[in-house]
Amino acid sequence: MSTRIFVIEDHATMRDTLIAFVSLLPETEVCGSAANAEDALAKLATAQADLVLVDISLPGMSGLDFLREARQRWPRLQCLVLTGHDEAAYMFPAFSLGARGYLSKGNADRLREAIDSVLRGEKYPPPGGAQKKDQVGSGSLSSMRQRRRTR
Repeated sequence: MSTRIFVIEDHATMRDTLIAFVSLLPETEVCGSAANAEDALAKLATAQADLVLVDISLPGMSGLDFLREARQRWPRLQCLVLTGHDEAAYMFPAFSLGARGYLSKGNADRLREAIDSVLRGEKYPPPGGAQKKDQVGSGSLSSMRQRRRTR
């Protein structure tokens, strides 16, 4: 049984990159995506997602407001926040609203680690663990495909 991941990202290129990345992970499938929180809430009602990757800065309802609403509707839904914002400003509010992980955008290896941690029921970054200032968008899709073939 594969893990179903939903992507919420307002920037089309980043959204496409995240979808492509998730599609390359073993035993994982993308069950939907949205450019804003309102659209995501409507789609998640039928998506049967196990995990949501959510940006903090979204048009309309913010990622933090999405976390609050999603937690009320689907208390068991796992959420991993991906953001370009400073950790101190948003990390703790995100965790208090139900996020299980928080990652600065930019490094594909860290994204996989974060997804795996959250799906195991762990928080990411782990308590007391320092998060590197990496970015999810760095690294090409071809390099991700190459890594997948060598694993």
